[in-house]
Amino acid sequence: MKNIIVCAKQVPNTSNVRLDPKHHTLIREGIDNILNPHDETAVGAALDCKKRYGLKVGVATMGPPQAKEVLIECLKMGVDEAFLLTDERLAGSDTLATSMALSSLIRKVGYENVFCGQESIDSSTGHIGPSIAEFLDLPQVTHADKIIEINDDIIQIRVDRGTVYEILEVKLPVAVTFNKSAKKIEHKIKEVDDKKITKYSLDDLSLKKSKVGIEGSPTWVVDVDIDESVLNFLRVDSNLSAEERMRLIFTGGIEEKEDRTILKGSSKKVVDNLIQTIRSFSK
Repeated sequence: MKNIIVCAKQVPNTSNVRLDPKHHTLIREGIDNILNPHDETAVGAALDCKKRYGLKVGVATMGPPQAKEVLIECLKMGVDEAFLLTDERLAGSDTLATSMALSSLIRKVGYENVFCGQESIDSSTGHIGPSIAEFLDLPQVTHADKIIEINDDIIQIRVDRGTVYEILEVKLPVAVTFNKSAKKIEHKIKEVDDKKITKYSLDDLSLKKSKVGIEGSPTWVVDVDIDESVLNFLRVDSNLSAEERMRLIFTGGIEEKEDRTILKGSSKKVVDNLIQTIRSFSK
């Protein structure tokens, strides 16, 4: 195993998203953006492999020019080089078109092993990592928790199945997607030279416009219906771990409003009230 490239995404840091009424795509202007938390876990896993085995680590993202912000953040964490695929013709790409474009970029820059977050917090499809694995003809492991060991041409990975852990041994090269971790990565480098970011367009990758963007996307959002009463009933910061979110809900650590109920009392009472509340929305 010589290198790892991490696919990272810039996502809106808010639940108050707006949608383009024509194409039903996210309107990202005027919204603060962050590195997708699941992808940050993948970056952390790659950097751990770099520290333990001396591997080269790159990071790639696809998006508008301002997406370079997440690449700079990854470089500050200790990633060796970064690649930005940016082209107006990519706008509106679904997960298939996005995976195809990223796979072409990975081939172009010569990386063999791919790490991704399990999903992104702005769409949560979980499609990108597995799709890239298919385009690059790589064995894939999803819901990874940590890299245990790399030995010659075999990687040992711990996988979180929710109720149990599995230890898998996979022949390299490989594509791995990681569940989000509560652990944050500290920046090792204060200043980063933009020269470490290489920009690519469709023309650089010999991709046709008909294969990407809205034109090349076989799936699209027909309509979106948001039930604000459900969204506002119990709302906790999605960047927190599941355990921390549940703790805040159970202990009443969220703001109380007219359309928002805080569950208090014993564990049994809280669960009973929560079940009753969920049933009330399904009527």
